[in-house]
Amino acid sequence: MTDGQHRPGDGPRRHVLVVGAQCRSMGTLTRLEEAARELHTVLTDPACGGCAHRTGERGSLLVGAELAPEDVRRAVREAAGTARADNAVLVVALLGHGFTPPQQSELYYMVAGSTTGSTLSAVNVGQLLAEAVDEPGVEGVIAVIDTCHATGAMPDARRIAGGVRAGRTRLSVVTAAAADQAARGMRLSFALADVLREGIAGAGPAVYADARLTGALRARTVGQVVGRFEYDNDPFAAEGLWLARNVRPAPGAAGGVVGPLGLQDLAEAVTMWRRDGIRLPAPLTLPDLGELDAFAREGKVDGSADPRWHGRVRQVVATLLRCAGTVDLLTTVLASVLTSELLREARRLSGLPAEAEGADLLRGLVEYAALRAPGADEPPWKASARFLAALAQVSGSEEVAARLRAWARDLGAVTEFNDALAEFARRRREGELRLVVSLAGALTDWPEEVDAWLVGTGEPLPVHRRFACASPDRAGTGRAIGTALAWARTLLPATATLVHVDIAAPAHLLARWRPEESKVGLRLLGVNHDVVVRWSGRMDPADESAEMNDAARKALRSMAGCTTVPVEWLGAAVLGDHAALERGLSTGRYDTVVGLDHHPDALQDVLEQLLPYAPIILWPRQDARPSDEGLAGLVRQHWQSLPHGLPAAYRNRWSEQHEGCVACLGDVRAIWHDEPWLEFCRPFEQRVVAGPEEEW
Repeated sequence: MTDGQHRPGDGPRRHVLVVGAQCRSMGTLTRLEEAARELHTVLTDPACGGCAHRTGERGSLLVGAELAPEDVRRAVREAAGTARADNAVLVVALLGHGFTPPQQSELYYMVAGSTTGSTLSAVNVGQLLAEAVDEPGVEGVIAVIDTCHATGAMPDARRIAGGVRAGRTRLSVVTAAAADQAARGMRLSFALADVLREGIAGAGPAVYADARLTGALRARTVGQVVGRFEYDNDPFAAEGLWLARNVRPAPGAAGGVVGPLGLQDLAEAVTMWRRDGIRLPAPLTLPDLGELDAFAREGKVDGSADPRWHGRVRQVVATLLRCAGTVDLLTTVLASVLTSELLREARRLSGLPAEAEGADLLRGLVEYAALRAPGADEPPWKASARFLAALAQVSGSEEVAARLRAWARDLGAVTEFNDALAEFARRRREGELRLVVSLAGALTDWPEEVDAWLVGTGEPLPVHRRFACASPDRAGTGRAIGTALAWARTLLPATATLVHVDIAAPAHLLARWRPEESKVGLRLLGVNHDVVVRWSGRMDPADESAEMNDAARKALRSMAGCTTVPVEWLGAAVLGDHAALERGLSTGRYDTVVGLDHHPDALQDVLEQLLPYAPIILWPRQDARPSDEGLAGLVRQHWQSLPHGLPAAYRNRWSEQHEGCVACLGDVRAIWHDEPWLEFCRPFEQRVVAGPEEEW
């Protein structure tokens, strides 16, 4: 079976070079390495950029603070030579600082010792690209230029036309900013990585450096103008000069009903079953699946067929047909409430991992539940039944639950569906029930007493009580928290269990104390409770508390629609420039999530400066083990599970499983203020008298 269309990746091999250079005279780019690694990861992903990942002296990623102009030129020459040897396309990305000389528009890429007063200290980008694209055997060059004044990177077409290939070559350039414009925060690189990971609707099987791509990038890149340049004078090219495979399925009635995950499983099964080179159409439609099912059902055995895989093909086809029907059902039943956030909440509730989320979110989750999640000894549709039960739970509709229960009945999974629905209802009740313990009275060291509120009991106001600490130290505080827990248990209904505990403390304690490790009885607090750490300053009755919490609410709501991880990572250089950091805080630059890429020596001072502005702050433990991905990669990998995934990660860190772990989520510390916490803080915002009990 084939649709006769050429697919990107079936042609010549592809090579890539991503360069990230710091420049001493221009200041440190704190997110440069993160951006370079992220872009390199996407471009070398076989399912996306499809470029070869090279390591060693001629590696495909070159990042450094001491690079010289010749290092960059040599790396590009060697990458072009490798592409020439393979008759391959070459993708080149230059990230960092750039400048254009006075009265000129040519871009110069800056390295360690470059200055804006010396063109010899930097690299002429247009000349570099013209030489690479003129190399015989190179099938074309795609350049991504993420620097200030990036449009100046576009080479003179006359130089290409006058080269050894007489202009018979191809070049596409994507630029981060206009020739007179600054580029900030590696925005182009991060936006490009996100767009390629998510795909572009209606772009066909491949993403090109065309108007669709620049349109998608401009929508994500505020404050600078993304541009492009294209030169195509090679009529004998084997295929288009594509930048990446388009992971998003084509829209409309003619679009596919199978996502990347299902297509992968089906292609593998068909390849193992039929050795005669049978190819699947893309996208796969319902008639295509029906045709394949009929073809497999006939079961003709010849020399090109392996009967051991016949059953697997029919099983996958049947599963994908059911998945397609499930997607149709869900888009109908949930039409008025179906959002990305609802799907992600159901994914977390049902226990599916973050990797289950594909470019087509709903189809990706449905296929993952059906094809990847079932255990060896579990009913085949148990994971799917749990996911649909989670959707019914988060929708809050009895009608939706009834419609989806009928789906489960058709598959013989109604017991699994009802079990999951009962479990999720119990967990919802547990989630609404939480104990808040405040150490706000600890002005300089440990508190002499703690305040506790039991939230979610059904009472109009949280029940409050104050507990004295036997001693104003770590141990005394832990015992007081244990006493508060015992008090809270006496107020619970007989069947209820207290799982969630919020600990609110001042910055000087948050900088040195891990509340989940407090001894509260026989065990540490975090063994049987999910602990979330808060800052007690948001409960302060000071005049600015209302403004501070309203700003946090606004930021959290803006983050809800983000498709990227909204973390602004700060390095030592940024933290060291106190005046510039204060300006950034006061102008709203750090109003969402702030991540510290290291554990500062003066962590308390840093937290005290950041906490009034950022609703969420992340940093590594002091004894965290370094990794290639770093904290940013760890957070990006687990973002959709936060903060709910942190308590389990901390428990895992205490177990033997943590031995030998290079880096794990348990290494991440967090102060997290979500909307439920801000609502809890709201009554304090209007207070004028100190005693907390007087407010309630």
